[in-house]
Amino acid sequence: MFKHFKIGTALALMLSLCACDENKNNNQQAQMQTPQIETVQVLPQNVPLAFEFAARAQGSKETEVRARVGGILLKRNYVEGTEVKEGSVLFQIDPEPYKVALKQAQAKLAQTQAELKNAETQLARTEKLFKQGYASEKTRDEAVANADSLKASLQLAEAEVDAAQLNLDYTTVTAPISGKTSMEAQSEGSLISTSGNAGLLTSITQLDPIYVIFSVSENELMALTNMVESGKILNPYNSKDIVAKLKLGDDSLYEEDGKIDFITPNIDRATGTAKLRAVFANPQKKLRPGQFLRLVMEGLTRIDAIIVPQTAVMQGANGAYVYRVNPQNVVEMVSVNTGLSTKDGGWIIDTGLQANDKVVISGLLKVRPGMTVAPVVVNANEPAAGNPAVKGYVKPVVEQPQAQIVPNSIEQVQDEARALISDEVAVEAVNNADNAQETATSAQAQ
Repeated sequence: MFKHFKIGTALALMLSLCACDENKNNNQQAQMQTPQIETVQVLPQNVPLAFEFAARAQGSKETEVRARVGGILLKRNYVEGTEVKEGSVLFQIDPEPYKVALKQAQAKLAQTQAELKNAETQLARTEKLFKQGYASEKTRDEAVANADSLKASLQLAEAEVDAAQLNLDYTTVTAPISGKTSMEAQSEGSLISTSGNAGLLTSITQLDPIYVIFSVSENELMALTNMVESGKILNPYNSKDIVAKLKLGDDSLYEEDGKIDFITPNIDRATGTAKLRAVFANPQKKLRPGQFLRLVMEGLTRIDAIIVPQTAVMQGANGAYVYRVNPQNVVEMVSVNTGLSTKDGGWIIDTGLQANDKVVISGLLKVRPGMTVAPVVVNANEPAAGNPAVKGYVKPVVEQPQAQIVPNSIEQVQDEARALISDEVAVEAVNNADNAQETATSAQAQ
């Protein structure tokens, strides 16, 4: 009786599982008719902006060293390509002709001084005779004019002495600034002239600090200005908050941060851009003039930005658009205006989306407006108050409950039922064998 009850139970279990399997297949077919798509739920965020521009390094001071007097270049007193200090002697031009000119000017000055002294003595004597009536007025006037003329000649002679001394000093060429020297333009023994390139001796570039020059388009400036006026960007003109960073040719980041210290007031007519300048400390002389760089301008914050991944934005005949899932789980095509891009590869949507909208991010080629879908939200972005930085779109890790063992097919259910029945029959056979052995033992004993 008990055996038949167990077998009946196993058969009932097999039929019940078959029914469950059929219901499961029906549910799977229903789910296949309503496809699941991944979406992001957009929420306003305060997004740190970063603008990247092509740039070129330039020395903070770049000076050409030119000869101010002509002559034979006697000596170069520095090693090309080394650092020199302001005021150090770089070149020596032959000073002898200028020493002679100085002596001539000094002699002329002494002669003029003697002539003036004699003229003043004659004027004093003539004045005395004029008062006594022994000299005419004309004689007195001529003496006064002669003395005044010699006074002017004395000033001219003094100026000539100063000029001769200055030219003599110019034969010793000193560094106008501190910095690194270039190759010499004139070798020792050359005849130096002060006209054209013949007077160029070398150049000096100051590398610390160093300037980085870059250009911003007129449209970018206009967009930035409009967002400032509308309050979408926080403190953009506070230079303490705007940080400049540099990417080198190998895409590594330069260790020193810089700051923007100049914006040109006009737009270049040929290129439609405005030039900006950033200054960086360069103690190790890693940056050199003429070097191409990538400048990243940070420190601006976009307020309450709606962000979607760039892959979610598509282009159509009427512009950019995204697929949005409405509260009824129906797909809609929404036109959007994209703004700036984020450091994490997202687009800031200026118009077209609202907070909590669900935007489709996968299977875009299969999605069509009007489809009913089962949206799966793969992000949970926090609002701006709790999320000052963009954290991207990462699928949350959800702990899966311990899976239960469920038969996958009718054959598996049947095998389990047969095993159960076989076990029950085997147990009954063992029990019968035990009983028979006990009976035989009792009979032998009697």
